[in-house]
Amino acid sequence: MTNERRYKCRVCGFEWHSPEKEYEKCPDCESEDIYTISLEEEIPKAMGQPGLGRRGGSGARMGAGAPRVCKCPQCGYESEKTPGIPCRTAKCPKCDTSLCGAE
Repeated sequence: MTNERRYKCRVCGFEWHSPEKEYEKCPDCESEDIYTISLEEEIPKAMGQPGLGRRGGSGARMGAGAPRVCKCPQCGYESEKTPGIPCRTAKCPKCDTSLCGAE
């Protein structure tokens, strides 16, 4: 462990550290409502942050969920997607090309 002090401002939420200097006010907003952060506070906070080893989201991003139809990339033929069967296993009845999933 080092003698580094970690601080947080209650007004703006700015966090900083200093190995030597003691602070009496926030260097960002100049508020005097600051406190030191202990190691116990830091560890659970870091472990619970989204984006550290897991993905968050609503499923609205591209690639989420199964395709709704199977489409031929060659001629544009479309057929209804059968749940549980990948589109690539089906062939286009018009040009014999493997189908792809599409929205």
